[in-house]
Amino acid sequence: MHRPCVTLGVTPQMKKISSIRNTHNLALAIALGMATPLAHADDIDFSGFLSVGGGMVDDENSLPYGGYDEEDFTLDDNLLGIQLSGNVAEKLTATVQLTARSENDYEVDAEWAYLSWQATESSKVRAGRLRTPFYMYSDFLDVGYAYAWITPPREVYYLPFNNVNGVDFYTTATLGIFDTSFQAYFGGFDDELDLNGDDIMESASTRNQMGIAGTIGKDWWTLRAAYHQADLSVDVTGIAVPVFGTLGGFADALTNLGFADNANKLLVDDDSVTFAEVGLNIDTGRFVAAAEYVEFDPEDALLSKNKRGYVMGGVRFGDWLIHLTGSQSRDEASHPEAGIPVSPQTAPLIGALQAVAASQVVERDVVTLGTRWDVTTGTAIKFQIDDVDDENQGDQQVYSVALQTVF
Repeated sequence: MHRPCVTLGVTPQMKKISSIRNTHNLALAIALGMATPLAHADDIDFSGFLSVGGGMVDDENSLPYGGYDEEDFTLDDNLLGIQLSGNVAEKLTATVQLTARSENDYEVDAEWAYLSWQATESSKVRAGRLRTPFYMYSDFLDVGYAYAWITPPREVYYLPFNNVNGVDFYTTATLGIFDTSFQAYFGGFDDELDLNGDDIMESASTRNQMGIAGTIGKDWWTLRAAYHQADLSVDVTGIAVPVFGTLGGFADALTNLGFADNANKLLVDDDSVTFAEVGLNIDTGRFVAAAEYVEFDPEDALLSKNKRGYVMGGVRFGDWLIHLTGSQSRDEASHPEAGIPVSPQTAPLIGALQAVAASQVVERDVVTLGTRWDVTTGTAIKFQIDDVDDENQGDQQVYSVALQTVF
C-alpha cells in the first residue's frame, strides 16, 4: 500500500515429509481444498492448519518488528485455519476457508469463500472471495508449514491486504519439457487497514483491480512473474501531522492557498497503482533457494514507491533444514510538493509536504537465520533470528519460534 509449480494431491499413505518441495504439495493441496479429508459427511471435505508461535526482541526501546516489542518472551502469534469444500453440482464446487488469529482476538474471518467451476481437466473459473496472487507463496500464505520460515520475509510480504472479491481463471499446461500455470483475475475489495502500525484503522478499497500471474518450471526450479493494477482509495484524512492537525486539515489548507493539485496528492482517492513481482524457487532435495523482488508504484499518490526483495539459501540434513535469508526495503519518497514555487513564504509548506512523504519511506536490511525440524508428517518446529537494521529507527534482534502443522 505476503505459485510454485507442484503436483497436487495427498494420500493417507504419505510417508514422512522431509523436503520443502513435498511440504509445498501438502500445504497447497490444503489451501486449494484438495487435501484428503479427515472428515467426510454429505460430500463435504474438511482440512486445516495451525501455527502456534511466539518471540521477543533484544531491545524493547528500539523498533518493534514482526509484531514483537518486548524483551519478555510472549507466545501470542497464533493462527488456526479450517477449510470446507463440497460439490454443489457436476463440475461446481463451493469452498470456504475460515481463520482465527490471536492478533485479532481470535475473531473468525472468511479468507476464502468462492464457487469453482471446473471448465476443463486443467482449467477452472472461480468467483467470490479469493486470495490475490501477489506473491510466490500467496496460495498458502497462512499455511506456515508450507515454507522454510516462520513467516515469509516481511520486507517483501508486507501488503496489508491479500484478498479480492471477484472472479479468476486458472489453468495449467505442459509446454515442451516445461510445466506452466497461468492465472488472471478481476475484482476489488473494501476493508479497514492499519497502514502505519499505530493501531488506527483506515477505510480502504480498490476498484478495477486486475492482474495476471504465471509460472514456468521443470523438476527442481520454478520461475514466477506477476503484474497487478488497481484504483486505490484510502481514508488518510484522520492521520495526525504536526501544525495542521491531520492530513485532511493539511489538504484543506493547501486548497485554500491555491495549491489544490498538491492537496490531491496528499489524499489517496481513486489513485492508479501498480504492483509487479518476479520470483524463483529452487529445491534439489539437498539444497533449497528462493528469491523474490517486488515493486509497488503509486504514481501520483502520497505513498512511497516500494522496491523490495530477498534471497534465501538453505541446506537440508535429513529432517532438518538450515537457511539464511537477506532481505531489504529500498523505498523512494513521493513528491507532493512538486509545482509549489520556492520562496520564504512557501518554505514551511514545502518542508511539511516533504516530511509527510518521508514518513512513508522504509529503508531497512534484515538478515534471517533459521532452522526447521520436521518432527513428523505434517508437523514442523521452527526457530528464527532476525537481525534488523533500519536506517531511521535503529537496530534490533528478534527471536521467534513456532510449531506449525497441517491436518
